[in-house]
Amino acid sequence: MLRRFLLVLFGLVLAGCAPTGGLLVSDGAEDMGGNLFVETTDAGDSFLVLDGEITSETSFVFQEVVDRAEVEGLVIAQSPGGDLLASHQIGRTIKARKMNTLVLVSCISACVDVFVAGKRREMTDIAELGMHAATNREISYEIDRRYWREMGFSEVNEKAYRVPNNRLWIIDAQRARELRMATSILTDPNS
Repeated sequence: MLRRFLLVLFGLVLAGCAPTGGLLVSDGAEDMGGNLFVETTDAGDSFLVLDGEITSETSFVFQEVVDRAEVEGLVIAQSPGGDLLASHQIGRTIKARKMNTLVLVSCISACVDVFVAGKRREMTDIAELGMHAATNREISYEIDRRYWREMGFSEVNEKAYRVPNNRLWIIDAQRARELRMATSILTDPNS
C-alpha cells in the first residue's frame, strides 16, 4: 500500500514539477541518456523513468542500468513510442527479470510494447495507451506478432494492426484493465 501511495505521489510530483521544454521529469532527475532518468524522492527512494522517444540508445542504456543495479520496474512518464526493435529488447528484459511497469500519463505506439512486458502493469487513472499498425507493415507485422504472442496479448496486437499507422487507438486505463493490459489502476488518494 505504501508503494502505491509513493508511486501516485511521485506521479503527481512529476506532473507538478515539470520543467519547461515538455519533459515530465523534475529538474533534479539524473539523466542516464536515451530518455531514461533516475528520480529520487525526499525519502531516498529511486525510480527509473522513461520520458521521451524510445531509441536504440534507450535500449542500450536500459540494459546497462538494469545490469548494474537492482531495478524493480520502469515508470513511463510519457513516450510517443519510437524504435520497434529497441522497444522489444527492453520489453524482453523487463519480462525476463519480472520487472513492473507503470504509465503516468501517456504511452504510445512502441512504448506499449515496453509497458505490456511488465509483471505488474499499472496505470494512473489519467494515463492512456495509444496503438496502431507499424509503419512498415510488411516487415514489422510478423516481428510484432511474435513479440505480442510472447507477451500474451496476441488479440490486442491483431486489433492494433487494424488501425492505420497515421491514426491511434486510444485505450484509457479502465479499458486497458478490461483487456488485461493493465493489472491495476492507481488513483490519487486525495481525490
